[in-house]
Amino acid sequence: MTPITDAGKAGVRATVFHHLAGIAMAPTTKALSERGGFDLFIAADAPEWVDLEDIIVHTRGNRGYLRVALRLLASAGWLRQRVERNGRLVSYALTEEGRTAVPWAPPLYSQAVAFLPKTLFLEDALFGRQDDALLPSLQDLVAKASGRWDIAPQVDPVAAKIADQVRRHLDGVLVGPLMVILARAGVLARLEQGPVAVAELGGNAAMMACVFDLLATQGWAERTGEVVELTPQGAYAAQIAAAYGVTVSYIPMFTKLNALLFGNPRIPRVDESGIETMVDRGTNVWGSGGAHRTYFNKVDEIIVELFNRPLHLQPRGICDMGCGDATFLAHIYSVVRDRTERGAVLDQHPLTLVGADVNTVARRASKQTLRQAGVRSFHVINGDINRPAQLASDLEKLGLDVHDFLHIRSFLDHNRPYVPLASYIRGTRRSRSTGAFAHVGEEILADEQEENLVRHLRRWAPYIGRFGLIALELHTLPPDVTAANLDKTPAVAYDGTHGFSDQYLIELPIFLDCAREADLHADRRFQAAFPPSKLATVSINFFTARTDRADTLAGAERDTMLEIG
Repeated sequence: MTPITDAGKAGVRATVFHHLAGIAMAPTTKALSERGGFDLFIAADAPEWVDLEDIIVHTRGNRGYLRVALRLLASAGWLRQRVERNGRLVSYALTEEGRTAVPWAPPLYSQAVAFLPKTLFLEDALFGRQDDALLPSLQDLVAKASGRWDIAPQVDPVAAKIADQVRRHLDGVLVGPLMVILARAGVLARLEQGPVAVAELGGNAAMMACVFDLLATQGWAERTGEVVELTPQGAYAAQIAAAYGVTVSYIPMFTKLNALLFGNPRIPRVDESGIETMVDRGTNVWGSGGAHRTYFNKVDEIIVELFNRPLHLQPRGICDMGCGDATFLAHIYSVVRDRTERGAVLDQHPLTLVGADVNTVARRASKQTLRQAGVRSFHVINGDINRPAQLASDLEKLGLDVHDFLHIRSFLDHNRPYVPLASYIRGTRRSRSTGAFAHVGEEILADEQEENLVRHLRRWAPYIGRFGLIALELHTLPPDVTAANLDKTPAVAYDGTHGFSDQYLIELPIFLDCAREADLHADRRFQAAFPPSKLATVSINFFTARTDRADTLAGAERDTMLEIG
């Protein structure tokens, strides 16, 4: 197989980013269109700028999620967003791309969105009961994808750009879930080794052949008779297939988008059996784990430095708040064991690991992971990121001091349960974030979200002062930056998946400013951003507390009592 060039890899990544965007954009655009969300923009007497208040009245939508939806379209380049009076007045205007897309894109999205609920059963159709019920629907959509969704070639440059964008969005609704299924089933890994007969891959042969016909439309696979093989581009797409995981995991949420935007936004997030209704957690964990391996090298540098210090200057243990299945903890333990001086004396100076998570299933999985990793001393406990004081108390009951631990967490701060602010006067802070934030449909203004983040980080400052906090975090980008770089960032998808699920992505520079205000100091030696440019949506920071621990603790305890109760 001919090796893929760097330019070829960039092209595949661009396709993946547009696929991910489509999973968010297609249902959002369809929902807005069906509710008249674009009427005020395209009416004969439409003003250039349309106020959010007028859109809310016209659609009877939920303010918080409408802001998320409209900002999503701004990130995709279809709207411009104007925010005034510290976020109290918001208005939108169609861009040239938006004026081209809005009249004809929503009906095209409808056919793909109708298939979204069916994607939840694709894995079973491919590998389960040999049920052909989904085959006609899939064949019909693959045929449309092969025919470029019946979108005619465009001469006008803007129209051509939008046609290509919408085609790739539509492809993404199909390709995304299928790439996840094929990757998790080991099919892609097998194909990376060379051509394979479809029948040898197991499952429903007719469905599988249809899937590879779809991948052929992307230039990722070639099927000769009953034999299929990956192209160089397809092999690279297979290597990065985990990039689809997180966005695909939110498809259950996107099937409920009409209710979030225009109905009762207080849809139960967990069913009677304790299963999450808005996200497929297994797929989410798989996608996150695959993507996060990229960031481990930088974290490893911090771990090696800490555990090569003199023993009396080393942490007694490591505490991971929001540990998930403890894969991150197990990895860090292996780094200490195999690459540091502490690793050579673990028998005499054992390292205690603590995994904390609110999810019972995650805690059960963590115990299994840590046992399999050969960790000798560990505890897995219930833990809430909003309650560091409770963590300290729970550790004390185990005979442990919270200050003796290095604290770590990955992609959790933006996903903390929202705690309304106490004793905050709206507008006191001058907001800088371009983000749209909501809590069960209610809007959270940017100044309140930034203040909330400062107080959240300040609550943690007293507990990390001795050995610090390693934080991996996800960020948003200003919509105009995202719109100018659609081939280079997955930010459009993040804006949708996280905005509609009550998660709070803050731009990286603002996140760091909030940390400084909370008296956390980021060690510049270990800072990293991915990608290392203005398009950074992931950061790694090693924070230490900057203020006297006792004074900070007193203030943090007061905040905790007021805000959490």
